[in-house]
Amino acid sequence: MIWLTFFTFLAPCALGNKTVEQVPFFHGHVFENSSPGSRVNGLSVPMKRLNSQTLCDIGDSDTATAQFRLMGDGSENFRVFSHHKRGHVLLKTCGVLDREERAEYTLGLGLCCGQCSGREDGMSPIVGEVASIKVDVLDTNDHQPVFPVEAVKLNLGDATALRTSIYAATARDGDSGKNAELIYFTVPRNGSFYAVPKTGDILLVDSILGQEEPIKFKLFARDRGWPPRTSKCVSIEINPRQWPVTLPPNPEQAKWNPKSNPKRPERKSRSVMQTDNPIFISVSEDAGIGSVVMNLNPVRFQSAAFELVEPDAESSPVSVSRDSGDIIISRKLDRETEPLVEMTVKIQDKRGV
Repeated sequence: MIWLTFFTFLAPCALGNKTVEQVPFFHGHVFENSSPGSRVNGLSVPMKRLNSQTLCDIGDSDTATAQFRLMGDGSENFRVFSHHKRGHVLLKTCGVLDREERAEYTLGLGLCCGQCSGREDGMSPIVGEVASIKVDVLDTNDHQPVFPVEAVKLNLGDATALRTSIYAATARDGDSGKNAELIYFTVPRNGSFYAVPKTGDILLVDSILGQEEPIKFKLFARDRGWPPRTSKCVSIEINPRQWPVTLPPNPEQAKWNPKSNPKRPERKSRSVMQTDNPIFISVSEDAGIGSVVMNLNPVRFQSAAFELVEPDAESSPVSVSRDSGDIIISRKLDRETEPLVEMTVKIQDKRGV
């Protein structure tokens, strides 16, 4: 009675501890666009690790190959073959694979009954799955970066603050990893605009004050793959907009000046900044101390000197370089306490002419 009770207690424990046997897992990879018949690298299934007890009749390696079949979605893209010297089961591709269409395959290696492997219809029954296989399709640099536009035309005020982003260009690359990492650059390089290599932002880095001719250059994107691929260009044309523009004060003044025309706006001289025709500059409050927000050159003088008249240097958040005309941030900006700063700069000829 005691033994019977003890046995009935052990039976559920033994059944409860029974685990389902896991099939072995194998992993390999193949590069996209590889020719049909390419071997799946890194994948080698040893025959010894398979459940050999379920094999019916395995003779030589060719017979063994016929007894395995791939299962799962996409299994038709691969075929099984065996390495007769090593006794391993390997895979080869049946066609050209494209990573952009499918990046990985999860397959099962099924065991066919050896007695039925010679059926004419080739549909031998599957006895069971003896291995799980995953195949990664690796990327190759087969896509060129592409911009959404071919040409860009912009009007830009010639008093725009330096380091302003005037255009953000973004190209797309159908590859992945380093093959999709892009570097932006311009041709020809010019001193006024700069393309940030990682982002494609076009920044104003030098003053265009007083320029009238359009500035033209081309923007490209190149990936970091091998061999690297370069996009088609984006033609960029920037037209400096002269500002400020004012009308003559009265018609009588226009009569005695033959060059003036009341119907056409007249651009006043840039050599002297007058308080009734201010230049507005937009600057981010996050701009760092020492940043150049604008350059007052060119002026009509061959050798000009620049001087900050108002406000005084101690209370002004910006300073003016006497020789270069750079307007430089000298202390931290705060929009809440000082949203607008008015300043007057005197420009004079160093030669006294």
